[in-house]
Amino acid sequence: MRGAVWILAFTIAAGAVVWVLVSRKGDAGNERLLADLSADIERGGVADLGRAQAVGRRLALANPHDRDAAARWAYANAALAADYGLGTSREIEEALGRVGSTAPDDPASVIAAAARALERLHAGDREAAGRVAAEAAAAASEQPHPLYALGRVRARGGDLAGAARALEAAIIRAPGFSAARVAWAEVEIDRGDAKAARATLQSVQAQAPKDLRVAYLLEEAEAALGVPPSVPPATACPADRWVPPAVVAICTLGRAARARRIGGRAEARTLAEAAAAMAPDEPRLLARAALMLGQLGAVDRAAALTARARRAMAPGAPALAWADAAVSLGRGRATPLPAGPRPADPEVRLLIARANLAVGGVGALGATLQELGAVAITADADLAELARLHGGPAGAGRPAEDPVRAFVEGLRARLDGKLEVAADRLRHALSGHGDACRAAGEYRATLRALKQKPDAAVWNPLRAENAACVNLPKP
Repeated sequence: MRGAVWILAFTIAAGAVVWVLVSRKGDAGNERLLADLSADIERGGVADLGRAQAVGRRLALANPHDRDAAARWAYANAALAADYGLGTSREIEEALGRVGSTAPDDPASVIAAAARALERLHAGDREAAGRVAAEAAAAASEQPHPLYALGRVRARGGDLAGAARALEAAIIRAPGFSAARVAWAEVEIDRGDAKAARATLQSVQAQAPKDLRVAYLLEEAEAALGVPPSVPPATACPADRWVPPAVVAICTLGRAARARRIGGRAEARTLAEAAAAMAPDEPRLLARAALMLGQLGAVDRAAALTARARRAMAPGAPALAWADAAVSLGRGRATPLPAGPRPADPEVRLLIARANLAVGGVGALGATLQELGAVAITADADLAELARLHGGPAGAGRPAEDPVRAFVEGLRARLDGKLEVAADRLRHALSGHGDACRAAGEYRATLRALKQKPDAAVWNPLRAENAACVNLPKP
């Protein structure tokens, strides 16, 4: 009997030792996973956040009471929603429910609050997002997450200077928080400082050469500067199943911009429309796609995109304000250009030149072209065409039926009093570019001077892409 008791006691003790060893091993594994989760969030690329989402889910399910893991799981999902337009709200709510609530300075609570701010931002509730982010950022914590969220909220509210300050504070708190550096570079592009943005993005890219968001933002900055790309742009956009539609749309929009600048208008239109079709509710992406489509004549499509962007972005935010200006100009309204920052973007340069031509004529266009400089004009086929109105040379390689070329030649002929030539050229400029509505007004005026009437069918292409053009005759 006594021997059986000793055997039972030994068995219990051995089991306890094994449980402790396994538990310690599991704890060590969980700690490594939590460290990996935190590092992925700090990098903030789409692949990093995807891994963080998966690891956070695994940790939270394996350890239901691990509030740190749950908070970071929530944050990874919220960043995917706010930055890439993914629908992760259900997972965010589940993760936040596991965090619960404690003192506001508790690290898990601070990160969870940042996640809530990003979730509210994605939902379009900027007021709530800003309040939650500001309260979390003011907590006695060294976590950079709420400052990142505050920077994103301010950027969508149009306060780019405030956004830059919040993101700089996040970088000071955590110099390795690359997501804040990338977001800061995006803000600087929208503030017009492509040079500073490029330097930061090149630094981040050296550490994360496969980060797609960094690559595409760097391409934006370098296109604005007119310098050779650090990395040659891909000829095709990623087709991997794990790549979110927002990333593919950004890549496609970049290809459209390159095609437009070299005169490939048909390709640019096709690509821009494809980007618009796949773009999620990420307002900066929607606004940039709207600006591009407005330049290419698809004004009604551009207006629909700006309406979507306005649900989550303040009208005064530069990206949206310039997209709205492109729609207004495309419809034939000579409204003032947005005050404040001018995004570092070749599309904005072209829009400024078009607007000044519409308001101030060839003289104002000439002053604008002088300000932009020869490098910018040479790098943009449409700017080069407009420069012909001010004595610039004829562009090479563009067909005579190109609508921008036809528009420019029609305006020149009107200025020279060659009305027959003007009517012929303007008739070929009635769709497919941002000034098609103005071309319609010039065409109607020319025909009146010639005492001619157009065929009613000539307006159909313009009506199909820009039904609110002020120069369309009533049906």
